[in-house]
Amino acid sequence: MNKKVIAFLATMFLSVTAMAADQQGRVQVNVNQASFEELDKGLLGVGPRIAMEIVKHRDQHGPYQSLDDLDKVKFVGATILEKNKSRIVFD
Repeated sequence: MNKKVIAFLATMFLSVTAMAADQQGRVQVNVNQASFEELDKGLLGVGPRIAMEIVKHRDQHGPYQSLDDLDKVKFVGATILEKNKSRIVFD
């Protein structure tokens, strides 16, 4: 198999673990596993800048345990957390 196909398949496999849908078909994003791109695409009101801050904070401080932990991330506030509380998972 060529390297591009293998890389694509690996990316798809990793995406399945970080983004999924709940039983009602709503998007859920595991903020402890999601890549920058998955955070950018999967969370409402989160663009590239905020997605990068979420990853950076996670890398520096370890996994998130609750929405309160995400509230400590630069540029993430109550509005973003409220929009995404049903989308965010921590497992």
